[in-house]
Amino acid sequence: MTYPQDPWQRQNPDDVQWQNPAGAYPVTPAPTGQYQVNHVGQASFSMAPLAPVLPHEMAPPRPATITAAMWIWIAGAVLSVAVLPVMLLVNGDYFINEGSVVTDEERQANELGVRVMAVLFGFAMLVAAAPYVAFAVVLRNGQNWARILLTILGVIGFLSMIAIMLISLNARVWQPSVVISVVVIGLTIAAVVLQFLPASNKFVR
Repeated sequence: MTYPQDPWQRQNPDDVQWQNPAGAYPVTPAPTGQYQVNHVGQASFSMAPLAPVLPHEMAPPRPATITAAMWIWIAGAVLSVAVLPVMLLVNGDYFINEGSVVTDEERQANELGVRVMAVLFGFAMLVAAAPYVAFAVVLRNGQNWARILLTILGVIGFLSMIAIMLISLNARVWQPSVVISVVVIGLTIAAVVLQFLPASNKFVR
């Protein structure tokens, strides 16, 4: 009995097995004259187990001192934005009535000038406060360079608040801006101390 002529008939099982060197799909002739592929499974690959991570190799958890320092830096930066606008606005009547104001138009112009100055000073303080917020967020990740820059900025901010407080004391209504300055100074000192406590030193790298 002869099988129909087809391309497979001109190859013997050894040739077919040679085309499948892995032996995963052996080819055997079927009674109908065709060849069928018997699936015997897939190759499995073994992988060496990963080395365990030792406790001292793991990153230490973020201490509460770093988290508190970050939020204190942000709070101090937000308050510092308001100190100069508050000083101008609470003393608006003094600046408006300074000199000889004889008409309503001049008074309205002075009021507008005070408000514009308050907005400009507030924008300037906002730009100055932005690095504090940015570096405070980086400090949360334990970056030592952010801690160093925050310390330098803290010294600058401390001196700036002292100067603003002295200027505010010469104003007619000095209490609001002086209170804000004192609070910002206290927050700055607290943030610097917190970021250099022993728990913070272990986390910062």
